[in-house]
Amino acid sequence: MKCLNLLSSKRKAELFAIFFIVFFVFLSFFSCSTTDSAKKTNPVYEQQAKNEFSEYDSRILKKEPEEFLVDQDIYLIILRQAIDMYNEAIKTEDFDLLDQAGKYFYYVYGKTGLQSAKDYLLKIREYKSKKLASYIASAKKSEKNKDIITAPVFWGKVLRLDPSNKEAKEFFKKNRAVIEQEVKKNLEKAKKYVDQGKFTQAEKLYNSVLLYDPDNQEAKAGLEKIKKMKEELAKSNFKKGVDYFNKKDYDNAIKCFKLALSYGYDKNAINIYLDKIEIILNIEKYYQKALDAFNNQDYFAAYDFSQEVIRLDPNYKDIKELNAKIKKAIEDKILAMYNNAVELYNQKRYQEALDIFKKIAEYNASYQDVQYYIQNCIAKIESLSQG
Repeated sequence: MKCLNLLSSKRKAELFAIFFIVFFVFLSFFSCSTTDSAKKTNPVYEQQAKNEFSEYDSRILKKEPEEFLVDQDIYLIILRQAIDMYNEAIKTEDFDLLDQAGKYFYYVYGKTGLQSAKDYLLKIREYKSKKLASYIASAKKSEKNKDIITAPVFWGKVLRLDPSNKEAKEFFKKNRAVIEQEVKKNLEKAKKYVDQGKFTQAEKLYNSVLLYDPDNQEAKAGLEKIKKMKEELAKSNFKKGVDYFNKKDYDNAIKCFKLALSYGYDKNAINIYLDKIEIILNIEKYYQKALDAFNNQDYFAAYDFSQEVIRLDPNYKDIKELNAKIKKAIEDKILAMYNNAVELYNQKRYQEALDIFKKIAEYNASYQDVQYYIQNCIAKIESLSQG
């Protein structure tokens, strides 16, 4: 410090400037290094993934995280998305979605070596293996029973999981004419279902055709047509629902929103309106109950219902005025109850007085000297019972 004090002010300023420049350069270098290391992966993991899961295309691992999942470059985010895909795929038995999930898990495992990604890859392998064995057994059983309609469905599923399966290929080769006839019949039925707006039935038939004939263009076109029709119906029903909502026709709004949901409209967008409707309907229900209870002079119940309305919407209709009337009526009633209880107390009818004082305390525990009377009533009752 003594040496520093001997330096001129100008020299001190120069030294501090140099120090800050060096510090800034070091900080910038460190920042770049950490950013690069965050994206750096271990090639050992890539080889590990290739060796253990050869059923996946290893070219996936050449991609950058930004390419693999647009705008998201964090492997854990990719993993979470893969888990969501996996759960949905298992739930719906959607092997296309399961394959997509598998690619995500494979990518994460190959880039990071995460054990959780490997665990899911093993689960997928085991699930497919079990399903394949199940489909083969069902296909053989159907074939044995000469069920030419069901057997192709299961053999088609077998080929979906094992494209080189000889038994499945042999079955389709041997029964080509019958299957082609079945395909034609299903395509005609599916088309009728589409015209009738029975999309679920039509989709099932088109998908069954694709199991017999994976490249059938009519089935693919039919599914694409259904997809577009459902999108249009989803949009139009959502729009109708919003219109009904704005007109306060909530019953029809709910019907339209549920239809839009059934056609695949965004669940979150619909739930915003359904939640609002639920609140509105509850408010009206509580408001009406508060009003009815008030008119029937059941002021305590009226107060409870009015509080629910205020909790949901403090500005609903004339709830503030109604609540004020209810409070005034309760105060008048409480005062009358209090006077009655005091009179009963003075008449030494302590149990009757105690019951009323307790009711008053439920509404307002600190009302006048109600606690004093409660304690005295209890003491008097105990004294009388002992005497």
